[in-house]
Amino acid sequence: MSILEIIAKRSENLTPNERLLVETMMDSPQAAALGTASDLASSAGVHEATASRLARKLGYKGYAAFRDALRDEFLATRETATRFEKTIRDGTGGSSLESLAQQEADALHQVKHAISADQIDAVAEKLIHAERIFIFGYGNSEVLALLMCKRFRRFGKDVHQLNGDPRRLAEQMLGLREGDVLLTFAFRRPPHGYRALLETAAEANAHSIVISGSSGAMLVPQPETLLCAPRSGDVDAFQTLTVPMTVCNAIVIAAGAIDKEKSLKKLDRLGQLIERFD
Repeated sequence: MSILEIIAKRSENLTPNERLLVETMMDSPQAAALGTASDLASSAGVHEATASRLARKLGYKGYAAFRDALRDEFLATRETATRFEKTIRDGTGGSSLESLAQQEADALHQVKHAISADQIDAVAEKLIHAERIFIFGYGNSEVLALLMCKRFRRFGKDVHQLNGDPRRLAEQMLGLREGDVLLTFAFRRPPHGYRALLETAAEANAHSIVISGSSGAMLVPQPETLLCAPRSGDVDAFQTLTVPMTVCNAIVIAAGAIDKEKSLKKLDRLGQLIERFD
């Protein structure tokens, strides 16, 4: 069981300070894997003893064992992680564009350590074979929901973008059934209606997929499938959608490759229809 799976399983029993530690760890897992309990606690603004208690609560003998597990899961090699840590520590000068581009590059480089190719393929498989797809994004993530709606409609899928007030969401979820897939985005905190959406999907035996940032492991309830990768930028300030958008595009490409011939036929037919409507 991965660290993220362990955290997700025990998320409801974590204290606020322990949750803060987890969020800090997931924002920079490489730094947590290389640092001490004191380093992690200091970054999160909590007492060092909280880090040791968290490690034991997650099933490890102590923080050293927990840190070893972090290294096994998040560090491809010690040398690579050390270079990455030094880049973060030293930083670079220059314009905001230069700084942002560097942050994006660093974050994108780390995606492969948070989400595997097998996970992308599994999500693509569920979406491309779904009876219907229901997609929900709130706030900034609406653009990701719209992206996925458009892409999977081009594959000929029956796709519905969920939106509106609680009553309208309830109406849109009324017909959810087995064979459908619910795809939701959750960053910083679960969007309004998150719990209701996940519970409704579970009752209908529909698949649930969530694409999230570093706090995904603490979502309650947990989805059937979670793709969780830290975004670039300051967790307490501005963060971009570059990482989750890249994840979305990877899913789309994988979905198209699952049934390449059928996908190309749908896209060709779409081209014909666009010419007709133009």
